Amino acid sequence: MRNYAFLFFSVLLFASCSQKVEISVFNNSEVDRVNEMVEICFCQLNEFDASKVIVLNNEDKQIPCQILYKGSDTPKALIFPVTLKAGKETSFFVKEGTPDQLPAKTSARYVAEYKGDMSWENDKIGFRMFGPGMAGENPGNGVDVWLKRTNSLVFDKWYQNDLSHKTSFHNDNGEGLDCYEVGRTLGAGGICPYSEDSLWIGRCFDRYKVLDNGPIRSSFILYYDSIRYQNKKLKAELVVTLDAGSNLNEARIKYFGDTTKIRLASGIILHDTIQALTENANQGFIAYAEAIFAQNGKKVAAGRCFTGVVFPTQSVKIKRQAGHSIGICDYVVGDEFTYYFGAGWNKHGFKKDIDWLCYVADKRTAVTQPLKIRILK
Repeated sequence: MRNYAFLFFSVLLFASCSQKVEISVFNNSEVDRVNEMVEICFCQLNEFDASKVIVLNNEDKQIPCQILYKGSDTPKALIFPVTLKAGKETSFFVKEGTPDQLPAKTSARYVAEYKGDMSWENDKIGFRMFGPGMAGENPGNGVDVWLKRTNSLVFDKWYQNDLSHKTSFHNDNGEGLDCYEVGRTLGAGGICPYSEDSLWIGRCFDRYKVLDNGPIRSSFILYYDSIRYQNKKLKAELVVTLDAGSNLNEARIKYFGDTTKIRLASGIILHDTIQALTENANQGFIAYAEAIFAQNGKKVAAGRCFTGVVFPTQSVKIKRQAGHSIGICDYVVGDEFTYYFGAGWNKHGFKKDIDWLCYVADKRTAVTQPLKIRILK
C-alpha cells in the first residue's frame, strides 16, 4: 500500500512540475508589434514557483521574462516580450524550469550622490527627474532626456565619471550625452494641472519608491506632497514604467486634494532649435524634432533629438501654451490618468524625422488597440 501511495504522490508531483499553461496572443490591430510586453496576472499562475517560471515560444524556445513584484514581497505579474505582425496570432507557454540568466536591459535608481535624481534607462534611451537635493535650485517636475547610442546600461558609469571629473556626461564620449535643457518646464513629457491658460508646473519630487528593477522592465513611483493649483494645494503620485526596447515610458498619475474636476496638461518644452513639430489631436499625440548640441565647453553639434507624448484618451485638446506644446485633458481628482512620453536620437534607432513620427503614431494605435490575450489552461 505504501508503494502505491508513493507512486501516486510521485505522479502528482511529476504532473505538477510538468504543467504547462498556454497563452494565446492576437494582434487585432493595423500595426505590427515589436517586443511589446504582455503582462499576465500571477493570480492566473499561482500554482507555479515564481523563481522557476519560464516562457517558451511556439518553437519551444525559452524567451526573456520577468516576475513583477510592484513594490511588494509577493509576485504580482509575469511579463514577456511579443513580436507579432498585424492581424496575426501566436501562442506562448508558461511552465517551471531553469530560467536563462538575462543581462539587464533596464534600470532605475535614486542617485543620492548626485542631488537625489531619479534616473532610469534601458537599451535605447534614458531619463531623469529632479529630486529633493535640487529643491534649493527651484527646478520643476519636468522630464530630462539622456541620449544613448549603446545598448548597455551606462548611467552609473556616467555619474561616477562626472562626479570624479574624469568625463562630463554633457559631452558625447562615444556612448551618448545629456544635452537636453529642462529648467522649470515640463521638459520631455512632464505633467501638471492646467487652468485659465496657465501651466501649474510643480516642484521636484519629495519621496520615491522603486517598484521593479529589471531585467526587462523597471518602474518606480514619485510622490509630490505639495502642488500649487490656483488657491489650492494638491498631492500626486506618479508611476513611471520603462520596458526594454521601448523609447516611450508609461506614466500613470493620480492627484489628491479638496477639489473634484480639473484639467491636466502634459507636453514638451519648445526649444529655440525646434525644426519639426507634429501636433495631432485627432490622432492623440505630439511629436517633436530639434537640433541638439553638447553643452559642456565648446558648442558641438550632436545630431537630432526626438521627443513625443501619446494620449490614449479620445478627448484631448492640443495647443501651444507658455512655450510648450501640450495636450489638455479633463480629469477627476482621485482617478488614475495614463499617458506615454519619451524620446529618441538620430544616432540610435531613428535616422529620419519621419521614423520618429511613425513610431509615435504606431504607439498611439497600439495603446488604443491592445493585444488580445487568452489563457488556455
